[in-house]
Amino acid sequence: MTEKNIRRFQTALLLITNPIRSRIPSILSAVIPYVERNLYIVVQNLHTQASNASPERFFDREQQKRCIRPMLHAIYKQVTSTKNPSVDVLLHNVDSVIKSTNPLRLPSLCEAVFADCSPSPGLYDYCRNHFHQLDQNFELRTIDEKDGKEDQLIENSSTRENDLFSHKSTTPYNRGVLGGTFDRLHNGHKLLLTESALLCDEKIVVGVTDGIMIQNKVLGEIIEPVAKRMSNVSSFVYLIRPSIHVHCEPIEDPCGPSATMPDLNCIIVTEETQQGAAQVNKERAENKLSQLPVHVVSMVPADEDNLDGDIKLSSTSLRREMLGTLLRQPLKASEPNRPYIIGLTGGIGSGKSSIARRIEKLGAAVVDCDKLGHEAYKVDTDAYRKVIETFGNDVINPTDRSIDRKILGQKVFQSPDEMKKLTNIVWPAILNLAQERIEQFFQQGKRIIVLDAAVLLEAKWTVAVNEIWIASIPPKEAIRRVVERDHLSVEEVKRRLDAQMSNETRLPYANVLLCTYWAESITQKQVEHAWQLLLQRIDNDASSV
Repeated sequence: MTEKNIRRFQTALLLITNPIRSRIPSILSAVIPYVERNLYIVVQNLHTQASNASPERFFDREQQKRCIRPMLHAIYKQVTSTKNPSVDVLLHNVDSVIKSTNPLRLPSLCEAVFADCSPSPGLYDYCRNHFHQLDQNFELRTIDEKDGKEDQLIENSSTRENDLFSHKSTTPYNRGVLGGTFDRLHNGHKLLLTESALLCDEKIVVGVTDGIMIQNKVLGEIIEPVAKRMSNVSSFVYLIRPSIHVHCEPIEDPCGPSATMPDLNCIIVTEETQQGAAQVNKERAENKLSQLPVHVVSMVPADEDNLDGDIKLSSTSLRREMLGTLLRQPLKASEPNRPYIIGLTGGIGSGKSSIARRIEKLGAAVVDCDKLGHEAYKVDTDAYRKVIETFGNDVINPTDRSIDRKILGQKVFQSPDEMKKLTNIVWPAILNLAQERIEQFFQQGKRIIVLDAAVLLEAKWTVAVNEIWIASIPPKEAIRRVVERDHLSVEEVKRRLDAQMSNETRLPYANVLLCTYWAESITQKQVEHAWQLLLQRIDNDASSV
Protein backbone atom coordinates (compact mmCIF):
# COMPACT_ATOMS: atom_id res chain seq x y z
CA MET A 1 0.00 0.00 0.00
CA THR A 2 1.34 3.42 -0.91
CA GLU A 3 1.14 6.72 0.91
CA LYS A 4 -1.42 8.06 -1.56
CA ASN A 5 -3.90 5.34 -0.57
CA ILE A 6 -5.30 7.17 2.44
CA ARG A 7 -8.91 6.03 2.25
CA ARG A 8 -10.20 4.70 5.57
CA PHE A 9 -12.80 1.96 5.87
CA GLN A 10 -15.43 1.42 8.53
CA THR A 11 -15.16 -2.38 8.38
CA ALA A 12 -12.62 -4.63 6.70
CA LEU A 13 -11.41 -8.22 6.46
CA LEU A 14 -7.77 -9.22 6.95
CA LEU A 15 -6.89 -12.51 5.25
CA ILE A 16 -3.74 -14.11 6.68
CA THR A 17 -2.57 -16.83 4.29
CA ASN A 18 0.97 -17.23 5.59
CA PRO A 19 0.58 -17.67 9.36
CA ILE A 20 3.91 -16.74 10.91
CA ARG A 21 3.70 -15.04 14.28
CA SER A 22 6.69 -12.82 13.71
CA ARG A 23 4.90 -11.21 10.76
CA ILE A 24 1.86 -10.14 12.78
CA PRO A 25 3.21 -6.79 14.08
CA SER A 26 4.09 -5.54 10.61
CA ILE A 27 0.86 -6.85 9.08
CA LEU A 28 -1.37 -5.20 11.67
CA SER A 29 0.66 -1.99 11.62
CA ALA A 30 0.04 -1.85 7.89
CA VAL A 31 -3.70 -2.47 8.16
CA ILE A 32 -5.08 -0.90 11.35
CA PRO A 33 -4.51 2.76 10.35
CA TYR A 34 -6.95 2.21 7.47
CA VAL A 35 -9.82 0.69 9.50
CA GLU A 36 -12.04 2.74 11.78
CA ARG A 37 -14.59 0.39 13.35
CA ASN A 38 -14.25 -3.39 12.80
CA LEU A 39 -11.40 -5.54 11.55
CA TYR A 40 -12.21 -9.23 11.09
CA ILE A 41 -9.30 -11.64 10.71
CA VAL A 42 -9.37 -15.02 9.01
CA VAL A 43 -6.30 -17.27 9.16
CA GLN A 44 -6.68 -19.26 5.97
CA ASN A 45 -4.98 -22.40 4.62
CA LEU A 46 -1.43 -23.64 5.14
CA HIS A 47 1.17 -23.62 2.36
CA THR A 48 -1.20 -22.05 -0.17
CA GLN A 49 -1.91 -18.72 -1.72
CA ALA A 50 -5.55 -17.72 -1.41
CA SER A 51 -5.78 -17.12 -5.15
CA ASN A 52 -5.12 -20.74 -6.14
CA ALA A 53 -5.90 -22.65 -2.95
CA SER A 54 -7.55 -26.02 -2.85
CA PRO A 55 -8.71 -25.86 0.74
CA GLU A 56 -10.42 -29.26 0.69
CA ARG A 57 -7.03 -30.86 0.37
CA PHE A 58 -5.70 -29.24 3.51
CA PHE A 59 -8.74 -29.15 5.75
CA ASP A 60 -8.28 -30.84 9.08
CA ARG A 61 -9.77 -29.47 12.29
CA GLU A 62 -6.73 -30.03 14.50
CA GLN A 63 -4.44 -28.72 11.79
CA GLN A 64 -6.54 -25.58 11.53
CA LYS A 65 -6.36 -25.11 15.30
CA ARG A 66 -2.58 -25.52 15.31
CA CYS A 67 -2.40 -22.99 12.51
CA ILE A 68 -4.67 -20.40 14.14
CA ARG A 69 -3.70 -20.66 17.79
CA PRO A 70 -0.17 -19.17 17.62
CA MET A 71 -1.66 -16.17 15.85
CA LEU A 72 -4.08 -15.27 18.64
CA HIS A 73 -1.69 -13.99 21.30
CA ALA A 74 0.46 -12.27 18.65
CA ILE A 75 -2.60 -10.45 17.32
CA TYR A 76 -4.04 -9.33 20.64
CA LYS A 77 -0.65 -8.41 22.06
CA GLN A 78 -0.14 -6.14 19.06
CA VAL A 79 -3.53 -4.42 19.46
CA THR A 80 -3.34 -4.03 23.27
CA SER A 81 -4.00 -0.31 23.27
CA THR A 82 -6.16 -0.23 20.14
CA LYS A 83 -9.65 1.07 20.89
CA ASN A 84 -10.56 1.42 17.26
CA PRO A 85 -10.94 -0.69 15.31
CA SER A 86 -12.36 -3.63 17.23
CA VAL A 87 -10.30 -6.68 16.17
CA ASP A 88 -11.93 -10.13 16.02
CA VAL A 89 -10.40 -13.43 14.84
CA LEU A 90 -13.08 -15.53 13.12
CA LEU A 91 -12.92 -19.29 13.71
CA HIS A 92 -15.56 -20.46 11.23
CA ASN A 93 -13.02 -22.42 9.18
CA VAL A 94 -12.31 -24.69 12.18
CA ASP A 95 -15.72 -26.30 11.65
CA SER A 96 -15.96 -26.38 7.88
CA VAL A 97 -13.77 -25.55 4.95
CA ILE A 98 -14.31 -22.16 3.35
CA LYS A 99 -15.01 -22.66 -0.34
CA SER A 100 -17.14 -21.15 -3.06
CA THR A 101 -19.95 -23.61 -2.33
CA ASN A 102 -19.65 -22.94 1.40
CA PRO A 103 -18.60 -19.29 1.77
CA LEU A 104 -18.01 -17.63 5.12
CA ARG A 105 -20.69 -15.08 5.99
CA LEU A 106 -18.90 -12.16 7.61
CA PRO A 107 -20.54 -10.55 10.65
CA SER A 108 -21.14 -7.27 8.84
CA LEU A 109 -20.57 -5.61 5.50
CA CYS A 110 -16.86 -5.18 4.72
CA GLU A 111 -15.68 -2.39 2.48
CA ALA A 112 -12.18 -3.80 2.00
CA VAL A 113 -10.10 -6.97 2.09
CA PHE A 114 -6.45 -6.83 3.09
CA ALA A 115 -4.40 -9.91 2.17
CA ASP A 116 -0.86 -10.81 3.19
CA CYS A 117 0.00 -12.38 -0.15
CA SER A 118 1.27 -11.25 -3.51
CA PRO A 119 -1.34 -9.81 -5.88
CA SER A 120 -2.67 -12.29 -8.42
CA PRO A 121 -5.36 -12.15 -11.10
CA GLY A 122 -7.72 -14.52 -9.30
CA LEU A 123 -7.46 -13.06 -5.80
CA TYR A 124 -10.34 -10.59 -6.16
CA ASP A 125 -12.70 -13.29 -7.48
CA TYR A 126 -11.54 -15.68 -4.75
CA CYS A 127 -12.54 -13.17 -2.06
CA ARG A 128 -15.83 -12.40 -3.76
CA ASN A 129 -16.72 -16.11 -3.99
CA HIS A 130 -15.49 -17.23 -0.57
CA PHE A 131 -16.73 -14.42 1.68
CA HIS A 132 -20.29 -13.12 1.85
CA GLN A 133 -21.00 -9.64 3.19
CA LEU A 134 -18.36 -7.92 1.06
CA ASP A 135 -19.42 -4.55 -0.26
CA GLN A 136 -20.41 -4.71 -3.92
CA ASN A 137 -17.45 -2.47 -4.72
CA PHE A 138 -15.08 -3.70 -2.04
CA GLU A 139 -11.45 -2.69 -2.34
CA LEU A 140 -8.72 -5.35 -2.35
CA ARG A 141 -5.34 -4.42 -0.96
CA THR A 142 -2.31 -6.64 -0.64
CA ILE A 143 0.29 -6.03 2.04
CA ASP A 144 3.74 -5.50 0.61
CA GLU A 145 5.81 -7.73 2.84
CA LYS A 146 8.41 -10.41 2.19
CA ASP A 147 7.24 -13.95 2.80
CA GLY A 148 8.76 -15.87 5.69
CA LYS A 149 10.85 -18.97 5.30
CA GLU A 150 9.02 -22.21 4.70
CA ASP A 151 10.27 -23.77 7.92
CA GLN A 152 8.63 -20.94 9.88
CA LEU A 153 5.13 -21.71 8.68
CA ILE A 154 4.04 -23.69 11.72
CA GLU A 155 5.34 -21.99 14.82
CA ASN A 156 4.88 -23.50 18.22
CA SER A 157 3.69 -21.15 20.92
CA SER A 158 5.40 -21.61 24.23
CA THR A 159 4.37 -25.04 25.41
CA ARG A 160 3.74 -25.95 29.00
CA GLU A 161 2.71 -29.06 30.79
CA ASN A 162 -0.90 -27.95 31.03
CA ASP A 163 -1.21 -26.80 27.41
CA LEU A 164 -4.08 -28.94 26.20
CA PHE A 165 -3.42 -28.03 22.56
CA SER A 166 -0.08 -29.85 22.80
CA HIS A 167 -1.55 -32.96 24.45
CA LYS A 168 -2.37 -35.98 22.39
CA SER A 169 -5.54 -37.12 24.04
CA THR A 170 -8.15 -39.59 22.89
CA THR A 171 -10.75 -37.38 24.59
CA PRO A 172 -11.53 -34.18 22.71
CA TYR A 173 -11.95 -31.13 24.92
CA ASN A 174 -15.52 -30.47 23.90
CA ARG A 175 -16.90 -28.83 27.04
CA GLY A 176 -14.78 -26.28 28.88
CA VAL A 177 -15.38 -23.86 31.72
CA LEU A 178 -13.85 -20.47 32.50
CA GLY A 179 -14.65 -17.41 34.58
CA GLY A 180 -14.08 -13.70 34.83
CA THR A 181 -15.70 -10.31 35.32
CA PHE A 182 -15.77 -9.48 31.59
CA ASP A 183 -16.46 -5.79 32.21
CA ARG A 184 -16.17 -3.67 29.06
CA LEU A 185 -15.04 -6.57 26.89
CA HIS A 186 -11.45 -5.79 25.91
CA ASN A 187 -8.69 -7.54 23.99
CA GLY A 188 -7.57 -9.59 27.00
CA HIS A 189 -11.10 -10.96 27.29
CA LYS A 190 -11.20 -11.58 23.56
CA LEU A 191 -8.01 -13.63 23.67
CA LEU A 192 -9.32 -15.74 26.57
CA LEU A 193 -12.69 -16.33 24.90
CA THR A 194 -11.23 -16.93 21.43
CA GLU A 195 -8.73 -19.49 22.67
CA SER A 196 -11.50 -21.16 24.70
CA ALA A 197 -13.73 -21.29 21.63
CA LEU A 198 -10.84 -22.74 19.64
CA LEU A 199 -10.07 -25.41 22.24
CA CYS A 200 -13.63 -26.59 22.88
CA ASP A 201 -15.72 -27.93 20.02
CA GLU A 202 -19.11 -28.17 21.67
CA LYS A 203 -19.78 -25.85 24.63
CA ILE A 204 -18.10 -23.37 26.92
CA VAL A 205 -19.51 -22.50 30.33
CA VAL A 206 -18.65 -19.00 31.53
CA GLY A 207 -19.03 -17.88 35.15
CA VAL A 208 -19.38 -14.10 35.26
CA THR A 209 -18.47 -12.60 38.64
CA ASP A 210 -21.07 -10.56 40.46
CA GLY A 211 -22.25 -9.56 43.93
CA ILE A 212 -19.69 -9.96 46.68
CA MET A 213 -16.94 -10.82 44.17
CA ILE A 214 -16.97 -7.32 42.66
CA GLN A 215 -17.71 -5.23 45.77
CA ASN A 216 -14.09 -4.29 46.42
CA LYS A 217 -12.97 -3.91 42.84
CA VAL A 218 -11.67 -0.45 42.03
CA LEU A 219 -14.58 1.58 40.64
CA GLY A 220 -16.76 -1.48 41.10
CA GLU A 221 -19.86 0.73 41.07
CA ILE A 222 -19.40 1.43 37.36
CA ILE A 223 -18.91 -2.20 36.36
CA GLU A 224 -21.53 -3.02 33.74
CA PRO A 225 -24.65 -4.92 34.91
CA VAL A 226 -24.07 -8.67 34.96
CA ALA A 227 -26.82 -9.26 32.38
CA LYS A 228 -25.01 -6.99 29.93
CA ARG A 229 -21.65 -8.65 30.59
CA MET A 230 -23.10 -12.11 30.02
CA SER A 231 -24.80 -10.93 26.84
CA ASN A 232 -21.52 -9.46 25.56
CA VAL A 233 -19.69 -12.75 26.20
CA SER A 234 -22.34 -14.82 24.42
CA SER A 235 -22.54 -12.41 21.48
CA PHE A 236 -18.77 -12.36 21.05
CA VAL A 237 -18.40 -16.14 21.00
CA TYR A 238 -21.31 -16.45 18.58
CA LEU A 239 -19.62 -13.89 16.33
CA ILE A 240 -16.28 -15.74 16.15
CA ARG A 241 -17.52 -19.36 16.17
CA PRO A 242 -21.31 -19.73 15.83
CA SER A 243 -21.23 -23.52 16.24
CA ILE A 244 -20.20 -23.24 19.92
CA HIS A 245 -22.91 -23.20 22.59
CA VAL A 246 -22.24 -20.68 25.36
CA HIS A 247 -23.75 -21.01 28.80
CA CYS A 248 -23.22 -17.96 31.03
CA GLU A 249 -24.27 -17.59 34.63
CA PRO A 250 -23.51 -15.08 37.41
CA ILE A 251 -21.27 -16.35 40.19
CA GLU A 252 -20.60 -15.08 43.70
CA ASP A 253 -17.88 -17.58 44.63
CA PRO A 254 -14.60 -18.40 42.84
CA CYS A 255 -15.65 -21.85 41.61
CA GLY A 256 -19.21 -21.31 40.40
CA PRO A 257 -20.51 -23.99 38.00
CA SER A 258 -17.04 -25.50 37.47
CA ALA A 259 -17.31 -27.34 40.79
CA THR A 260 -20.76 -28.82 40.19
CA MET A 261 -21.29 -29.48 36.47
CA PRO A 262 -20.49 -33.15 35.73
CA ASP A 263 -20.17 -33.00 31.93
CA LEU A 264 -17.17 -30.64 31.76
CA ASN A 265 -13.82 -31.99 30.58
CA CYS A 266 -11.43 -29.04 30.88
CA ILE A 267 -10.98 -25.75 32.69
CA ILE A 268 -9.48 -22.68 31.04
CA VAL A 269 -7.64 -20.10 33.15
CA THR A 270 -5.20 -17.23 32.71
CA GLU A 271 -1.69 -17.27 34.13
CA GLU A 272 -2.80 -15.26 37.18
CA THR A 273 -5.72 -17.55 38.05
CA GLN A 274 -4.03 -20.97 37.87
CA GLN A 275 -4.40 -21.45 41.62
CA GLY A 276 -8.15 -21.17 41.21
CA ALA A 277 -8.10 -24.28 39.02
CA ALA A 278 -6.63 -26.29 41.89
CA GLN A 279 -9.47 -25.13 44.15
CA VAL A 280 -12.01 -26.13 41.49
CA ASN A 281 -10.59 -29.65 41.27
CA LYS A 282 -10.53 -29.91 45.04
CA GLU A 283 -14.23 -29.09 45.22
CA ARG A 284 -14.99 -31.42 42.32
CA ALA A 285 -13.27 -34.23 44.22
CA GLU A 286 -15.43 -33.46 47.25
CA ASN A 287 -18.47 -33.58 44.97
CA LYS A 288 -17.26 -36.92 43.53
CA LEU A 289 -16.79 -35.43 40.05
CA SER A 290 -13.95 -35.99 37.59
CA GLN A 291 -10.81 -33.85 37.74
CA LEU A 292 -10.52 -31.27 34.98
CA PRO A 293 -7.37 -30.87 32.88
CA VAL A 294 -6.21 -27.25 33.04
CA HIS A 295 -5.45 -25.08 30.03
CA VAL A 296 -3.62 -21.79 30.64
CA VAL A 297 -4.08 -18.81 28.34
CA SER A 298 -1.32 -16.20 28.18
CA MET A 299 -2.33 -12.73 29.30
CA VAL A 300 -2.36 -9.66 27.09
CA PRO A 301 0.15 -7.21 28.61
CA ALA A 302 -1.00 -3.93 30.09
CA ASP A 303 -0.57 -0.60 28.36
CA GLU A 304 2.67 1.20 29.13
CA ASP A 305 0.73 3.95 30.94
CA ASN A 306 -1.08 1.47 33.18
CA LEU A 307 -1.51 2.98 36.67
CA ASP A 308 -2.75 -0.05 38.56
CA GLY A 309 0.45 -2.02 38.77
CA ASP A 310 -1.15 -4.74 36.65
CA ILE A 311 0.99 -6.64 34.19
CA LYS A 312 -2.07 -7.55 32.15
CA LEU A 313 -4.64 -5.53 30.26
CA SER A 314 -7.36 -4.70 32.77
CA SER A 315 -10.95 -3.48 32.79
CA THR A 316 -9.92 -1.19 35.66
CA SER A 317 -7.96 0.96 33.22
CA LEU A 318 -11.05 1.27 31.00
CA ARG A 319 -13.19 2.28 33.96
CA ARG A 320 -10.51 4.75 35.05
CA GLU A 321 -10.78 6.53 31.69
CA MET A 322 -14.27 7.64 32.74
CA LEU A 323 -12.93 9.56 35.74
CA GLY A 324 -13.18 13.33 35.45
CA THR A 325 -15.35 13.13 32.34
CA LEU A 326 -18.99 14.17 32.11
CA LEU A 327 -21.04 11.02 32.73
CA ARG A 328 -24.41 12.77 32.37
CA GLN A 329 -25.54 16.29 31.55
CA PRO A 330 -25.38 18.93 34.32
CA LEU A 331 -28.49 19.55 36.40
CA LYS A 332 -28.43 23.23 35.43
CA ALA A 333 -26.66 25.04 32.63
CA SER A 334 -24.40 27.98 33.38
CA GLU A 335 -26.23 31.30 33.75
CA PRO A 336 -24.79 34.74 33.05
CA ASN A 337 -23.90 36.71 36.18
CA ARG A 338 -24.54 33.75 38.47
CA PRO A 339 -22.10 31.43 40.25
CA TYR A 340 -21.61 27.89 38.94
CA ILE A 341 -21.99 25.46 41.83
CA ILE A 342 -20.36 22.04 42.07
CA GLY A 343 -21.85 19.78 44.72
CA LEU A 344 -18.99 17.55 45.91
CA THR A 345 -19.76 14.49 48.02
CA GLY A 346 -18.46 11.04 48.91
CA GLY A 347 -18.27 8.53 51.75
CA ILE A 348 -15.83 8.42 54.64
CA GLY A 349 -12.27 7.79 53.50
CA SER A 350 -13.09 8.69 49.90
CA GLY A 351 -10.70 11.65 49.74
CA LYS A 352 -13.53 14.15 49.18
CA SER A 353 -11.88 16.92 51.19
CA SER A 354 -8.52 16.47 49.46
CA ILE A 355 -10.30 16.81 46.11
CA ALA A 356 -11.96 20.01 47.34
CA ARG A 357 -8.55 21.44 48.25
CA ARG A 358 -7.20 20.59 44.81
CA ILE A 359 -10.14 22.28 43.08
CA GLU A 360 -9.66 25.31 45.32
CA LYS A 361 -6.04 25.63 44.19
CA LEU A 362 -7.23 25.62 40.57
CA GLY A 363 -9.35 28.69 41.25
CA ALA A 364 -12.65 27.65 42.81
CA ALA A 365 -14.00 28.74 46.18
CA VAL A 366 -14.99 26.02 48.65
CA VAL A 367 -17.89 26.05 51.08
CA ASP A 368 -17.29 23.38 53.75
CA CYS A 369 -20.77 22.29 54.82
CA ASP A 370 -19.41 20.06 57.57
CA LYS A 371 -18.02 23.14 59.31
CA LEU A 372 -21.25 25.04 58.72
CA GLY A 373 -23.01 22.31 60.67
CA HIS A 374 -21.44 23.72 63.85
CA GLU A 375 -22.60 27.24 63.00
CA ALA A 376 -26.18 26.05 62.56
CA TYR A 377 -26.34 25.30 66.29
CA LYS A 378 -25.18 28.76 67.40
CA VAL A 379 -26.98 30.23 70.36
CA ASP A 380 -30.24 32.07 69.63
CA THR A 381 -30.44 31.11 65.96
CA ASP A 382 -33.72 29.70 64.62
CA ALA A 383 -32.21 26.21 64.43
CA TYR A 384 -30.94 26.50 68.01
CA ARG A 385 -34.41 27.34 69.32
CA LYS A 386 -36.08 24.57 67.28
CA VAL A 387 -33.61 21.96 68.58
CA ILE A 388 -34.41 22.92 72.18
CA GLU A 389 -38.16 22.93 71.52
CA THR A 390 -37.93 19.47 69.93
CA PHE A 391 -35.46 17.70 72.19
CA GLY A 392 -35.82 19.48 75.52
CA ASN A 393 -33.84 21.88 77.72
CA ASP A 394 -31.49 19.13 78.86
CA VAL A 395 -29.56 19.48 75.59
CA ILE A 396 -28.44 22.97 76.72
CA ASN A 397 -24.90 23.27 78.14
CA PRO A 398 -25.40 25.29 81.37
CA THR A 399 -21.98 26.99 81.17
CA ASP A 400 -22.43 28.83 77.85
CA ARG A 401 -26.01 27.94 76.70
CA SER A 402 -24.64 26.09 73.66
CA ILE A 403 -26.16 22.84 72.44
CA ASP A 404 -24.45 19.90 74.12
CA ARG A 405 -24.00 17.76 71.04
CA LYS A 406 -23.01 14.71 73.05
CA ILE A 407 -26.34 14.70 74.90
CA LEU A 408 -28.19 15.48 71.68
CA GLY A 409 -26.40 12.60 69.97
CA GLN A 410 -27.51 10.18 72.66
CA LYS A 411 -31.12 11.18 71.95
CA VAL A 412 -31.02 10.75 68.17
CA PHE A 413 -28.37 8.23 67.11
CA GLN A 414 -30.31 5.14 68.17
CA SER A 415 -33.62 6.32 66.68
CA PRO A 416 -34.11 6.97 62.98
CA ASP A 417 -37.28 8.93 63.74
CA GLU A 418 -35.51 11.23 66.18
CA MET A 419 -32.60 11.64 63.77
CA LYS A 420 -35.06 12.64 61.06
CA LYS A 421 -36.49 15.32 63.35
CA LEU A 422 -32.99 16.71 63.87
CA THR A 423 -31.97 16.70 60.21
CA ASN A 424 -35.27 18.39 59.27
CA ILE A 425 -34.15 21.28 61.48
CA VAL A 426 -30.42 21.39 60.80
CA TRP A 427 -30.08 20.58 57.10
CA PRO A 428 -32.17 23.56 55.85
CA ALA A 429 -30.25 25.81 58.23
CA ILE A 430 -26.91 24.60 56.86
CA LEU A 431 -28.09 25.11 53.27
CA ASN A 432 -29.12 28.69 54.08
CA LEU A 433 -25.67 29.35 55.55
CA ALA A 434 -24.03 27.74 52.51
CA GLN A 435 -26.00 29.93 50.12
CA GLU A 436 -24.91 33.00 52.06
CA ARG A 437 -21.26 31.91 51.70
CA ILE A 438 -21.77 31.23 48.00
CA GLU A 439 -23.12 34.74 47.48
CA GLN A 440 -20.20 36.23 49.43
CA PHE A 441 -17.65 34.33 47.31
CA PHE A 442 -19.43 35.35 44.12
CA GLN A 443 -19.34 39.01 45.14
CA GLN A 444 -15.61 38.57 45.72
CA GLY A 445 -15.21 37.47 42.10
CA LYS A 446 -15.35 33.68 42.42
CA ARG A 447 -17.40 32.22 39.57
CA ILE A 448 -17.02 28.49 40.36
CA ILE A 449 -17.90 27.45 43.90
CA VAL A 450 -17.68 23.97 45.43
CA LEU A 451 -20.28 22.89 47.95
CA ASP A 452 -18.30 20.29 49.92
CA ALA A 453 -20.95 18.22 51.66
CA ALA A 454 -20.96 14.65 52.93
CA VAL A 455 -24.77 14.64 53.05
CA LEU A 456 -25.36 16.48 49.77
CA LEU A 457 -27.61 13.74 48.40
CA GLU A 458 -29.32 12.76 51.65
CA ALA A 459 -30.16 16.42 52.44
CA LYS A 460 -31.38 17.03 48.88
CA TRP A 461 -29.07 20.03 48.51
CA THR A 462 -28.74 19.06 44.87
CA VAL A 463 -31.43 21.69 44.14
CA ALA A 464 -28.75 24.30 44.80
CA VAL A 465 -26.02 22.97 42.48
CA ASN A 466 -25.27 22.85 38.76
CA GLU A 467 -23.30 19.59 38.87
CA ILE A 468 -22.64 16.75 41.28
CA TRP A 469 -19.09 15.47 41.62
CA ILE A 470 -18.67 12.26 43.60
CA ALA A 471 -15.48 10.93 45.22
CA SER A 472 -15.32 7.14 45.25
CA ILE A 473 -13.08 4.52 46.86
CA PRO A 474 -13.49 0.74 47.29
CA PRO A 475 -15.01 -0.05 50.73
CA LYS A 476 -11.99 -2.12 51.74
CA GLU A 477 -9.64 0.80 51.10
CA ALA A 478 -12.00 3.25 52.84
CA ILE A 479 -11.97 1.07 55.95
CA ARG A 480 -8.16 0.85 55.92
CA ARG A 481 -7.80 4.62 55.61
CA VAL A 482 -10.27 5.55 58.34
CA VAL A 483 -8.86 2.97 60.77
CA GLU A 484 -5.40 4.45 60.21
CA ARG A 485 -6.55 8.07 60.33
CA ASP A 486 -9.02 8.01 63.22
CA HIS A 487 -7.62 5.07 65.21
CA LEU A 488 -10.99 3.30 65.22
CA SER A 489 -11.67 -0.41 65.13
CA VAL A 490 -12.46 -2.08 61.83
CA GLU A 491 -15.92 -3.00 63.16
CA GLU A 492 -16.71 0.62 64.06
CA VAL A 493 -15.66 1.88 60.63
CA LYS A 494 -17.72 -0.81 58.94
CA ARG A 495 -20.77 0.31 60.93
CA ARG A 496 -20.23 3.91 59.85
CA LEU A 497 -19.75 2.85 56.26
CA ASP A 498 -22.91 0.72 56.32
CA ALA A 499 -24.89 3.68 57.66
CA GLN A 500 -23.95 5.77 54.61
CA MET A 501 -25.01 5.60 51.01
CA SER A 502 -23.04 2.98 49.08
CA ASN A 503 -20.92 3.83 46.05
CA GLU A 504 -23.52 2.10 43.87
CA THR A 505 -26.34 4.23 45.32
CA ARG A 506 -24.43 7.48 44.78
CA LEU A 507 -23.34 6.73 41.22
CA PRO A 508 -26.63 7.53 39.42
CA TYR A 509 -26.37 11.09 40.76
CA ALA A 510 -22.83 11.68 39.51
CA ASN A 511 -22.21 14.13 36.71
CA VAL A 512 -18.50 13.60 37.32
CA LEU A 513 -16.82 10.70 39.16
CA LEU A 514 -13.39 10.95 40.80
CA CYS A 515 -11.31 8.35 42.64
CA THR A 516 -8.37 8.85 45.02
CA TYR A 517 -7.33 5.19 45.08
CA TRP A 518 -3.98 5.77 43.36
CA ALA A 519 -1.02 8.08 44.04
CA GLU A 520 -1.68 11.75 44.76
CA SER A 521 -0.19 12.74 41.42
CA ILE A 522 -2.84 10.66 39.66
CA THR A 523 -5.63 12.25 41.70
CA GLN A 524 -4.22 15.64 40.72
CA LYS A 525 -4.32 14.73 37.02
CA GLN A 526 -7.93 13.56 37.39
CA VAL A 527 -8.97 16.82 39.06
CA GLU A 528 -7.12 18.96 36.50
CA HIS A 529 -8.76 17.00 33.67
CA ALA A 530 -12.21 17.43 35.24
CA TRP A 531 -11.51 21.15 35.78
CA GLN A 532 -10.51 21.78 32.18
CA LEU A 533 -13.60 19.99 30.89
CA LEU A 534 -15.72 22.03 33.31
CA LEU A 535 -14.29 25.30 32.00
CA GLN A 536 -15.07 24.18 28.46
CA ARG A 537 -18.68 23.40 29.42
CA ILE A 538 -19.12 26.80 31.03
CA ASP A 539 -17.58 28.55 28.02
CA ASN A 540 -19.84 26.60 25.66
CA ASP A 541 -22.90 27.59 27.69
CA ALA A 542 -21.81 31.24 27.56
CA SER A 543 -21.27 31.17 23.79
CA SER A 544 -24.69 29.65 23.17
CA VAL A 545 -26.54 32.42 25.04
